[in-house]
Amino acid sequence: MNFIRKDEGAALLSVLLLVSVMSAAMVAAFDLLGFYTKSTTMKLQQHQAVQYALAGEIIGADQAVKLSQNMELASLIYEDIDERKVTFPIESGLVSGRIAEYSNCFNLNSVVTRNNASGYELNQIGYDQYTRLLEGLGIGNRAAIALSGTLVDWQDTDDRPMPAGAESFSYSQLEVPYRAANFPLSDIDELRLVSGYTPDLIETLKSVACVDPVSMETVVNLNSVRPDQAILIHSLLGRPVSIENIMTMIEDRPSDGFDHVSRFWNHAYLKDQNISQNIRKQFVTSPKRYKIFVDVAFADAKIHLESLILLNGDGTYALVDRKLGV
Repeated sequence: MNFIRKDEGAALLSVLLLVSVMSAAMVAAFDLLGFYTKSTTMKLQQHQAVQYALAGEIIGADQAVKLSQNMELASLIYEDIDERKVTFPIESGLVSGRIAEYSNCFNLNSVVTRNNASGYELNQIGYDQYTRLLEGLGIGNRAAIALSGTLVDWQDTDDRPMPAGAESFSYSQLEVPYRAANFPLSDIDELRLVSGYTPDLIETLKSVACVDPVSMETVVNLNSVRPDQAILIHSLLGRPVSIENIMTMIEDRPSDGFDHVSRFWNHAYLKDQNISQNIRKQFVTSPKRYKIFVDVAFADAKIHLESLILLNGDGTYALVDRKLGV
């Protein structure tokens, strides 16, 4: 009878153990390789989807420029959202997009203006208009003045607080201290950092306000403003004209729109009012801003893009904001 020597048995066990460990390591290595391969593939797909979205942004911006130059075409974007959405196939997926005019909103950055020292200072007209807007939303006069003041202080570059305002010193006393931006808002949700602005107030403002750090002005397109946006015109004009009369003016707008802003100022409710040229310049008859929405489904990747562009009036545009997500 043949017997395996003890040292040979130990060697055999060692070999078997080594083979077992190597097999487990190989399985783990192949699993890891598969994970990295899948991860790399997904990253490549996402990168390609982003490129499709950016291409859609360019197409949308080009169409926005063309729409702004043709009032009949511009009227089409106020139809049903599903009807104005464009969808076209790509290899392994779909791209869909739409554009929407975004002129008629109060630009929260208009409460300040650039100064000669490359900084920002109070814009009294914008400050007064914003205070009226807040009052129109049901906020009392004292609270509206305070909210306007803190918004100016957040953006202006001096350290002198507005009445009931808040500069960096006020924020430095908080449990988690920080400084005022001393720069225009980049996003409306930045208001969460500004003294006095609650989540409910911010949500309310989103229906009537916007952020445009490029133009720094509030404008109204008289040919697209809706009756339910009369509060915006009222905040710009002040008290000489009631919200009810403004709604009537919008409803009485010519079916083909105003061919010139002077027709608006010649309305019976306005022609005898003393309105400064600085305020009159805030009213236009063509779109000023557009939002572009693009959704891309490419293989396993999905991308959603929202961009805000400012039309320069000469056939070009400036990108104000871009958000990418899934």
